[in-house]
Amino acid sequence: MQLTVSGLLNQFHRILQGVLFPALQEQLGPLSDKHRQLAAVLSMIEIEGLVASWPGGVGRPARHWQAIARAFVAKAVFNLNATRQLLDRLSVDVSLRRLWLGESAGDPS
Repeated sequence: MQLTVSGLLNQFHRILQGVLFPALQEQLGPLSDKHRQLAAVLSMIEIEGLVASWPGGVGRPARHWQAIARAFVAKAVFNLNATRQLLDRLSVDVSLRRLWLGESAGDPS
């Protein structure tokens, strides 16, 4: 059976609601709508796979480029105009920081 685009999106939504969000809430505590939206976007676009890595190349390590790419997504989802706004938000919003960095509850904050 071939799923339509609408069917695929509905299936993805059910997975988010039934698996991803409950697991994230267990790790991070209550999530706002923006936190859920960021988690959904990051899981859908898999930004780490879109950021190229060149072994032995010059420049920043791949993990830095991945963090920068995730920052662009977080700024868009949270409607932040400046990187300073994101940095200020990250300093007080533990859930956002853990979503952005991929930390679990047991990791140092």
